[in-house]
Amino acid sequence: MTNSVPLGITLVQNLGAPAANTAAAAGLLKVLVAANATDTAVEVTSTNKAASGSKLPFWVVLGDSQQTKLYDANAVVRFLYKTGRLAPAEHIALEQLFEWEEKTLSLFDTEKDMNAMLAAADNKVGQFSNDGTVGAADAAVLGTMYFVLSNAKSSVLAAFPSLQQWFARQIASAAVTAALPIYAANIVKVLVREEPSLNNRCFNQDVEFSYDPSKKILPIEGVKNILITSALPYVNNVPHLGNIIGSTLSADVFARYSRIRGNNTLFICGTDEYGTATETKALEEGVSCRELCDKYYAVHKEAYEWFDLSFDQFGRTSTDKQTEIVQDIFHKMHANGFISEKTTSQLYCEKCSRFLADRFVEGTCPRCSYEDARGDQCDKCGNLLNATDLIDPRCKLDGNSPIIRDSSHL
Repeated sequence: MTNSVPLGITLVQNLGAPAANTAAAAGLLKVLVAANATDTAVEVTSTNKAASGSKLPFWVVLGDSQQTKLYDANAVVRFLYKTGRLAPAEHIALEQLFEWEEKTLSLFDTEKDMNAMLAAADNKVGQFSNDGTVGAADAAVLGTMYFVLSNAKSSVLAAFPSLQQWFARQIASAAVTAALPIYAANIVKVLVREEPSLNNRCFNQDVEFSYDPSKKILPIEGVKNILITSALPYVNNVPHLGNIIGSTLSADVFARYSRIRGNNTLFICGTDEYGTATETKALEEGVSCRELCDKYYAVHKEAYEWFDLSFDQFGRTSTDKQTEIVQDIFHKMHANGFISEKTTSQLYCEKCSRFLADRFVEGTCPRCSYEDARGDQCDKCGNLLNATDLIDPRCKLDGNSPIIRDSSHL
């Protein structure tokens, strides 16, 4: 190929060398392959956007007296192959392939849609040249497919044998062999990162982290033992982002960090199944507290497993062992005089015949006048409250107005 022949063409690059995985690079290869296949001399020059005033990546100047410019790569391919001189049936068949390449093949994302792109080309490969020659359709399709075909793993291409064989024949042809060095000199190579897997990872085997979640974690003498717990979520409702982000996820991050540092780490959590919030929800749903806790424990556990939180133990505060341990601690503290008794004023519902915990009382907030403030906090202004501070308090269970009575608390 010579640099300048009167009847040749000039390819003018306008925006600099295009990246190999772009449409501009595909167009460049189409033109170079078509020129070599039709024995047309081609000269590659460059200009710049400021001088040309154009935003197009390139154009081709024909070697005619009028210096005609073509801006579409497929238009250049059509011109070089003189497709307009073909017999009508042959011309229509070729135009259908051009239309498919332009409207289907070239629109695939070379990274995200690689398999779909290969499958689409494989379905059409029977309409391309099968004797090693480079026809007009071959030049157009090769330009679009070159980046994918030249970078795909052999294991991927093995699923498309017809396409793989066609590509091998095209690469071996004289036209493509002559075009590729010029193409490589006028594009910017793109690094194709291999998808990470256990087989291709690079790591120092001397410090490889290994974690077996089925292994029982016990304290080890002479090493750093770390116990991590996160705030126990209530089981009075489905888990929400506050449960995840506010406590369990952050604790999980630290647990993973601690394990990687080589610490003997135990990460535990569980559902909090005691308290007025649970009792209130059970009354609303018309079920027992145990039934409510069983229902929402399963929901919480499934949600945290979906987030892949690395609990070594995710339990419940209502287990027999938990009850035994807590009661033992209480009895020992009481026997040693660490627990005192105090009398306090509390709202009492005469209809229910029970003292009302904060979550069982609603009324008007004394600070912002919100009428549905809870006995512990106002949802509107956010202020913390005592149930006895509410204006016109009412029992959440029956709507009755409670009275104030003294009660003894430990």
